[in-house]
Amino acid sequence: MICRPIKADEFLQAEKIMNIAFRFHWDKYPENESGDRHKNIYGTFEEEQMTSCIVANAYTCAYFGNDVGMLGVGGVATLPEYRRTGHIRHLLTMILQESYKRGDVLGSLYPFSHPFYRKFGFENGQYMDKLHLDTDELRPFPCTGTVRMFTPGEDPAVIKEMYNTFIHNRNFGCRRGDWEWNALKKDPYLDHVYTYLWYADDGKAEAYFTVIHEEESKNFVIRDWAFLSARAVRGVFGFLGVLAPSGDKTEIWLPGDVNPFLLFNEPYAVRVEHTSRGMIRVVNVEKALQLHPWEEGAAFAVAVTDEQIPENNGVFSVVCKDGETTVCKTDAAPDARFSIQAFSLICCGVSSVEDVLFNRTDCEAVGDTAALNRAFIHNHNYLREDF
Repeated sequence: MICRPIKADEFLQAEKIMNIAFRFHWDKYPENESGDRHKNIYGTFEEEQMTSCIVANAYTCAYFGNDVGMLGVGGVATLPEYRRTGHIRHLLTMILQESYKRGDVLGSLYPFSHPFYRKFGFENGQYMDKLHLDTDELRPFPCTGTVRMFTPGEDPAVIKEMYNTFIHNRNFGCRRGDWEWNALKKDPYLDHVYTYLWYADDGKAEAYFTVIHEEESKNFVIRDWAFLSARAVRGVFGFLGVLAPSGDKTEIWLPGDVNPFLLFNEPYAVRVEHTSRGMIRVVNVEKALQLHPWEEGAAFAVAVTDEQIPENNGVFSVVCKDGETTVCKTDAAPDARFSIQAFSLICCGVSSVEDVLFNRTDCEAVGDTAALNRAFIHNHNYLREDF
């Protein structure tokens, strides 16, 4: 078996393998000439036969206010006759090591099986809160500010600027390319996908939101939106209440800092579905520690074990003094030991040290963990891209 990046003329082979796994709706074969779409796709080969493939998307995402490289794993597929023979295991190990060499700090994927991807250092760390309610329940929110519909062909700069500001301090929020903004190209009169901007009374654009009017149910789904203030959230909800005559139900994908049980006068009216959306991973432990916003005077050591990326193994000392952070490997005893999965949860702000030590068996306290509890802070994660 050979593992390597695929060539341009092998793109259709990879697409066919993915089609068997994900059942694309083809009416004809796509062109094999891929431009640069074959880049970041890796495959395994038995003689001349491509047997499996994986897409190692290279994203730039937010991490505590920093822009860092993120590996977005997608398109994981194997021909049925070659499954359970280690092909994907080799590919995942390869792309993780390549991601580390590229300088990435984080990784993420959407699993078909959490236990499978946990073997490669990923952990359940992306959650989604979906707000379900009768559209009528949005009527009590006052229609403040001004709302304007965005139409294809307009300059989307204000929307993109808002989004980039919104994700700046939300870990895993991806800097979007042209493809990720496809919703802005939808014709509202043909596709029933509507993007609106909300302006405060002072004329400042403080929110955008894309409303999908579902064809069969005629209900509304808001998956992509961003806001710059609390008043903008209430203003958006107020406008959505105006849609009540056109759709009985509304589903809103919530960022972590929007709590409907505090926003709504009658909390019984809402139902929040808290689900797992994806798995996360720290690709470079040293860089992740270096960029983390430690409090002044923080000083501790953590031991990390990573089976796929040897450079992440060892005891890492962190000292924050006079606003400068020093991270280095040490022979000193750690305050706690973590698998890369458990470490990723605390380092990315998903879980506290206390929660991880209490609920997991792949970590242990060695010394006094009080400094760790103070140092590793909670932070909202936000990942909407599908890959």
